[in-house]
Amino acid sequence: MEIIDATNLECPEPFMKTVAKLMSIKSGTIKVMFKDPKCVDMITEAVKLMDCKIIESTNQNGVYVMVIEKGENSKEIKDVRLGGC
Repeated sequence: MEIIDATNLECPEPFMKTVAKLMSIKSGTIKVMFKDPKCVDMITEAVKLMDCKIIESTNQNGVYVMVIEKGENSKEIKDVRLGGC
């Protein structure tokens, strides 16, 4: 499992790094850690659009942790227009 530690980044960077990683892999699992609560909804929406699955979504002492699984049949996002920060 690849880990994206975006705890030192502000929105929208954790979202952008997450989507970029999901688009770069054919399938697999990633773990994303970030502190900006605004990114939760943005990442969740992107995961839905790509037909990926959120395996875990927690807030551990102010650090959001999301484990996302991408299957081989997941979609790619061509044009991202989600809510902003």
